[in-house]
Amino acid sequence: MASLFSSRSRCSCCRSGSTTPDVRRSCQCTVSLCIACHPGRWSQYTTAPAIDAVEYHNVRFNGTLTWPSEFRGTPSPELDAAWKRIAANMRPFRITGDILRKIGKKERPSLVKFLDEDGGGYMATLEVTHQLHCLNMLRKRTYYEHYAADDVSILAGPEAYRTHLDHCIEMLRQVVLCTADVGLVTYDWVEGYRHPYPDFNTWHKCRNVDKVVEWSNEHELHVPFDRMLRFGNEDDLVEAP
Repeated sequence: MASLFSSRSRCSCCRSGSTTPDVRRSCQCTVSLCIACHPGRWSQYTTAPAIDAVEYHNVRFNGTLTWPSEFRGTPSPELDAAWKRIAANMRPFRITGDILRKIGKKERPSLVKFLDEDGGGYMATLEVTHQLHCLNMLRKRTYYEHYAADDVSILAGPEAYRTHLDHCIEMLRQVVLCTADVGLVTYDWVEGYRHPYPDFNTWHKCRNVDKVVEWSNEHELHVPFDRMLRFGNEDDLVEAP
C-alpha cells in the first residue's frame, strides 16, 4: 500500500537529502517547507494561548470491548450529562489581533468581536470542544429515535442534518490523521475466537484535559449574546469559511 505521504510530497529539503536521516525518516510534509526542517518558519502558525496550560501524563486506554464507560450505553440523563460536561461546558474567550495573525488569520471585518467596553478582542473557542461536539453528534445518531424530538441538529431538517453529520465525520477524519497514532497494538489467542484478537488496552502520553479545561474556565467570557450580535460595521462573508 502506498504511503499517504509519498516521497514526492515531501518538502524540498527532505527530498534533497540536506536534512539529517532522522528528520528525513519522520518527514510527512505535504508542503514546500516542513516543521522539522524550518521550525521558525512555521511557529507563527502554531500559536495557541492555551498551549501554556498543556501538561502531559501517561494514560492507559481501556479498549476492552464491553467496558462500561460513563460515556457509552443507552441514553439516560446521566449519560447526557457526562457528554455535556466534556462537550458543551467550555465557553468562548477573547483573543487579540496579535494572536489572530500568529494563527495565520487576517483581521477581516466579518470576524465576531467584543465591544471595547467588554474588553474588546475577537471571539474564539478551543477546537477540542468542536471535536467532542462532533463525536457526541455521531453518538446521538446511533440512538436517533431517542433524540429526534428535541435535538437541534435533527430539527434543522434532513438535508441540513446530513450535511452536519458529513462535516463532523470529515473533521474527525482530519484530526485522526493529523495525530497519526503510532502506538502499538498487540494480539492474543482468545478462546472462542478463530483469529488473533487485538488488545486495545494501550499506553499513551496524553495531554491532561483537566488542565486545558481549567485554562478555559479561567479565560471564559460571560458577555451577553446580544452584546456581540452586531455592532453596525460588519462585512459578512458571502460564503461560510
